Amino acid sequence: MSYYLLKPCRTATAFISTLKKPWRVDLTEAAERLRSRGWRVSDVKVMLILEGEPELTLYESGKILVKTDDEKAAREAIDRVYSAIGPVAPLAPA
Repeated sequence: MSYYLLKPCRTATAFISTLKKPWRVDLTEAAERLRSRGWRVSDVKVMLILEGEPELTLYESGKILVKTDDEKAAREAIDRVYSAIGPVAPLAPA
């Protein structure tokens, strides 16, 4: 899955991934897939919080917030999440 990796500001200790194409993630299904691969997942309905180092937050839009200032660690964590959740459904037109 291809995405942009952004750092909100120079002093931020987080990175945000944004999918290059608009997609929607079924959070319930994503939580099941992630748990089956060993992730500790808190489902708070509007987002999933993935515990660990680094901590990640997955949104329905496919955006992922990674709490780290290490770009390499952020990319690796994001790639692992996208790989675990597999293909996501296209976003329905508004």
